[in-house]
Amino acid sequence: MIEGRAGGSPAPRLLAGMVALYVALIAGTIAGVTLLIVHGAHEHAQPGIAGGYDLRRANACFGSPPTLPAGSPLPRTAPPQPPGAAGSFDVEQSGEFVSLSNPTGSLGGQLRLESEARGRPHRLSGTVDCVDGRSQMFAGHVLTGSQSQIVGTVGGVSLTAILRRDPPDPGAPLPYAPTSVGGTYKLTPRSVCFGATFRLGAARGGYAVAAGGRRLGIVIYRHQTGALGGDVRCVAGGRVRLTATAAGLSLDDVSLIPLDRPRPVPTGAQGDVQPLTASGLPAAGEAFQADRIRPFSRLLAAFFIAVAAVILLARVFGMTAMRIGQPRVMGEVLAGLALGPSVLGEISRQFQAQLFPSDVIPAFAIAANLGLIFYMFLIGLEPNPRDLRIRIGHAVAISNTSIALPLLLGIAVSIPLYRLLGPQAKFAGFALFLGVAMSITAFPVLARILVERRMLKRPLGALVLTCGAVDDAAGWFLIALAGTIAVAGSLGGVAVTAAETIAFCSVMAFLIRPLLSRVSVAFDQSGRVPPGWVALIFGGILLSGYTTELIGIAGITGAFVMGLVMPRNAELTEDVTRRVEDFTVTLLLPLFFAYVGLQMNVGLLDRPVLWLITGAVIAVAIVGKLVGAALAARLGGLDWRSSALVGTLMNTRGLSELIVLNVALQQQVISSALFTMMVLMALITTFMAGPLVRLLDPRNELGAPVEEELTESRERSLAAFPALTLPRSSILVAAQADAALGTLRELAEPLARSQPPRELILARLVRPPRAAGVRGGLQSEKALVRHATEEVEQAQRELAASGLSARAVAFSSAHPGDDLARLAESEEIDLLLVDGQRPLLGEPLPLVDIKPVLERAPCDVGVLVAREGGRIGLGPGAPIIVPFGGAEHDWSALELGAWLASATGASLKLLGAAGATDETPAVQRRLDDAGLLVREFAGVRSTGIVVEHGRTGLLDAARGAGLLVVGLSERWNTEGLGETRSALARSSTAPVLFVRRGRRAGALAPRDDFTRFSWSSAGLAGG
Repeated sequence: MIEGRAGGSPAPRLLAGMVALYVALIAGTIAGVTLLIVHGAHEHAQPGIAGGYDLRRANACFGSPPTLPAGSPLPRTAPPQPPGAAGSFDVEQSGEFVSLSNPTGSLGGQLRLESEARGRPHRLSGTVDCVDGRSQMFAGHVLTGSQSQIVGTVGGVSLTAILRRDPPDPGAPLPYAPTSVGGTYKLTPRSVCFGATFRLGAARGGYAVAAGGRRLGIVIYRHQTGALGGDVRCVAGGRVRLTATAAGLSLDDVSLIPLDRPRPVPTGAQGDVQPLTASGLPAAGEAFQADRIRPFSRLLAAFFIAVAAVILLARVFGMTAMRIGQPRVMGEVLAGLALGPSVLGEISRQFQAQLFPSDVIPAFAIAANLGLIFYMFLIGLEPNPRDLRIRIGHAVAISNTSIALPLLLGIAVSIPLYRLLGPQAKFAGFALFLGVAMSITAFPVLARILVERRMLKRPLGALVLTCGAVDDAAGWFLIALAGTIAVAGSLGGVAVTAAETIAFCSVMAFLIRPLLSRVSVAFDQSGRVPPGWVALIFGGILLSGYTTELIGIAGITGAFVMGLVMPRNAELTEDVTRRVEDFTVTLLLPLFFAYVGLQMNVGLLDRPVLWLITGAVIAVAIVGKLVGAALAARLGGLDWRSSALVGTLMNTRGLSELIVLNVALQQQVISSALFTMMVLMALITTFMAGPLVRLLDPRNELGAPVEEELTESRERSLAAFPALTLPRSSILVAAQADAALGTLRELAEPLARSQPPRELILARLVRPPRAAGVRGGLQSEKALVRHATEEVEQAQRELAASGLSARAVAFSSAHPGDDLARLAESEEIDLLLVDGQRPLLGEPLPLVDIKPVLERAPCDVGVLVAREGGRIGLGPGAPIIVPFGGAEHDWSALELGAWLASATGASLKLLGAAGATDETPAVQRRLDDAGLLVREFAGVRSTGIVVEHGRTGLLDAARGAGLLVVGLSERWNTEGLGETRSALARSSTAPVLFVRRGRRAGALAPRDDFTRFSWSSAGLAGG
């Protein structure tokens, strides 16, 4: 709420506060840009030393070189060792922080790279966890130039290593020693000895080496260490000793050492000679990299397995997240992270690498980025200027503050972080991306919280939605700006990229948008869109992304702009959205989450100082975003609670943050360790939003209560049908599925016409689209509610024409069970009728959404499970069968069945079973007693049928029902229906109406329990 302040007019004070806020923002922005320019001109990142290193000579701490098995033939004279023959290790770097590892996981190390005076080598020191389990101190330095070298001592023993291999791409699996190395390998560079490829095939005692159509020898592989070695021939002749280290689908450090004496061979025009062996190799041998080549069918199968694992785990994590009150999308994000090296890689490095092998990652990355392109198109569809009419000036001020303050703080903290964790990128791009990552807001998460708490019907909710929309649009263009500065590299390049971007946006706004508007009008008139236009729109999304990639900004920007220029509130947009979002949200986006998870490795945060930096980054992000937005809201006149709520919602980052970080990592503007820190920040700030909102507003006083829907519907009904009288009590008909309203009306109308008459409340609770948790989905949700409103209002008019009083209400509900229970508690409702779906597994009673209603509604509840689109058609030829055991809920089922039989003319049959302790005469007598009560209160004759064969007899007797009315077990909340009722519900082909007695006394239930008999308990004897 907006509150003034005592002691003066609030308007001048608010205006003064807003002016002071903007003055501070402008001054801070000027200072930040000045700092960025001045500091960036003199700041340099640490030298890049990441990659694969080969030792010049063996070192006990780092492990022995690959050795040959016992019994292998040895040359008479030891030939010189080529580079790589003495072993290797991998270096991962994030700024000053350096980690060591090897494929078998037996080597580790935490080192620190420190700058020396200009012109002097950088110092490198720290602790190495040796392969033999000891920890040794390393002290040395890094020599940079044409080829980086690490020189120093470890445990007093000298060490020299040369950089031979580039670091792996982000997302590549952690190296591991495979159990098998069989397959065909492509060699880089081409080998003099083997040619372009060679093959390792299983053979007795090892692996047979073959190349050029010839078998060249046997090598031995030890999977415990990943060492491969043996003596083989070359294709052209001569013998060599092959050594290599297996790492996943690759052979690293493949070395061929000639075993023959070299002889002079003339080379060149001047008659120069070079000593070569019989194999054509120089005396020093050769070294190369070998990557396994898999058949396309195997590669495709591996891709399918990886995709299936991602989709299934995303579904499980998404459902779990919803159960604990978090957005589904955040559960899917956690699923992606769990499949990466941070979780699955820690459990089993080999299994994680086999699930996401290195040759599948490129295809995986393409599919993930394709999903990202279409997702950004959907995000572009969300902002609607018609929704941004509430206090737009105040909203822009809050949005600007919530962007500017964290942006400036991000630039400020980038100064120390650049040397600590910065990659080999210019400071300006690094600082801008860090600032943008701090300032982003996840509009979809914010929108879903507002919708689920029904805050959009209040001014505060509309204000926050406007803030989020403005923040979202500004954030994506800030990403484009940061990418431009990071890629362009100079002021001239930035100016050219900016001009091209403006030209692209102008073409989209003034050429493409009017064209799409014409197509939209044609679609609204014809009711369909030609398939060719759908293909053109899809192609336009991809071409927009392609264009912005050519310009030099991320492809997601083009897709976002394409979404912005699509017409709003048009059937064309809804049709295209439906076609895009199911495939994108169900398949492609989970692939993106998994791709992010593959690039994130919490193991990089392997020392306390990195976790301290992570905590500081999270604190700066929260202070900048939450506090900045809250202060702006307070200066705009909101009370402190409302201001804190605004800051909390603007602090959500979610998937939007992951997209920013992914772009930054792909453009190599941030390091892997900082990427991991920022992902953790995104998760924490998003997960804290829901609990903090509930803490600030535990009773949802800032949202509209769902009971208002009934009050407003009563007012509309009185205005539309003033001649109708409203009965005192009512029947609430709550259809959840599109086709269920007609079926529920067949049951409700006869009951409403009985004495005393009852009003029908036709309620359509619309579930948000599945993609709503990912993209907000406000426009799609409005369309669904609009269609549902038209449906119930049409039914209301039909009922009014037949003389029945009815109300129509339709609204969006993320938790239908809870909302229905509140509606049932708010008015004098005798009966709540709701549809359910029979689940594929477990109990036939659908308890997921219905359980809150059964637990809390004070009235009787009927849950109808019927075939979609089917009719009940009660009448003389379609009997109503009530399995009756005398329990409380059985009396409610009998009462409802009796009233339906009385109103429709259908016959009523009561089923009872004689168990081990109940003889047939006693059961028949009790059914007859219930029948007498039915005749007295409802004027309906009933037939009591006793079956002799327990549960089997009941199943046979219930097969001819037109409607089966089943009372719940007395202990339904803990045991479900019970065995007998479950069997009845499963076997019935007729519609089943599950009934639960309310807290009020029923018309037929006797005061004592003399009619109770054993069938009412679960687990019928003799069944």
